[in-house]
Order: sequence, then structure tokens, then C-alpha cells
Amino acid sequence: MSFVFLERKASQPNAPLLLLLHGYGSNDADLFSFAEYIPANFHVVSLRAPLIMGEHSFAWFPIHFTESMERWTSPEEVNKATDYIHDFLAYYSAKHDFNNENVYLMGFSQGAMLSYTVGLAAKNVRGIAALSGYIDPRVVERTNTTLSSIYVSHGTEDMVVPYAWAEQSVEKLKEYGFTPSFHAYPQGHGINQENLISIVQWLQAQL
Repeated sequence: MSFVFLERKASQPNAPLLLLLHGYGSNDADLFSFAEYIPANFHVVSLRAPLIMGEHSFAWFPIHFTESMERWTSPEEVNKATDYIHDFLAYYSAKHDFNNENVYLMGFSQGAMLSYTVGLAAKNVRGIAALSGYIDPRVVERTNTTLSSIYVSHGTEDMVVPYAWAEQSVEKLKEYGFTPSFHAYPQGHGINQENLISIVQWLQAQL
């Protein structure tokens, strides 16, 4: 299996890994554009999703539409995507010097949904940053007892992933026993400057 990714190595050995997971129709360069703002103590990797949609456009799993244009996803296809991420982490940890017991996931939209799915289950994940995403209870298995910090941000004007889905996800996290840090912004489906600053502050607080 071949993986495509961008990386920025940490300023020190045995650093925590921050894995970036982009959104539907985007690519590995998207979130990696934030790398210069991410604390140098993190080993940063941005993974490209496996499904090709266009020359610079990729997805983790398909989004299907009914005749009335309602969106739906297949749990089996989501599980394939989570397996792909697990396989990448195993592949990457065998080749690079970072702390494999200290992994953080940051995802946008579809990547945020996968950050929840992988992070709530994988015991080596310490933190999740879910940007403009949501929890899909059909595919979440909460077996990670070492997860210590969850950052959630969402635009109140988001027309792609409704703001209400983020609120429901935060309530679900509380049911799971977590105390997520929830940040709402008057924006659509994206990340503004204020949002980015708060993400960086959250990352700094993890070190």
C-alpha cells in the first residue's frame, strides 16, 4: 500500500505526532498550510485521502445522495477509511522517530469525523481536534481510555455540516465522560483567523 503525505519534522526527538486529515474534495496540502503556526515540538504529518475525485481532489469515503438529494454515508466505507489511517500510522511509526504513544489527530469536516472515529478507539491517541465535523455514532467505538483532550470548533453559519451536528457531537462526548473545549465562530464551512489562533493555543497547551 502506498501513502501520499507531507511532513514537518519536530525540533526534538521522540516528539508527539500530529496527524492532519483533510476534508472531502481537498488534499494533503490544505491543512498542512497551517504547519508554520503549529508548535515546533510536534512532528506534523498531513495524509492524503485514498479516493481520487479530481487532479487535486481526494476523499476518505464516498458521500451518496438520495433522489431528494439527502446525503448519506456507508459505515463499511467509513471503516475502510479508518483502517487506511491505522495502516498509515503503523507504516509511518516503523520508519520515523516520534512518540507513537503520544498521537494527536486534527481533522476538518470528513477528516474531523474520522479523527473522532479513530481517536475514540485508538489507545495511543492523546488528543483530538475536530474542525467543522461531527460524530457518527454508527462507527464510533469508545475504547480509548487515555484520551485526555478534545478541541471542537464549528461555524454557526455552516451550510455543509450543520452547526447543530457539532452541538450534538459535544453532547455525545459529554455522555462519554469527556469535557470538550467547544469554540463557535460566525463563519461558514471553514477556518478563520480567530479559529486558527485558538487551535494553536490548544496545541501549545498539550505540550
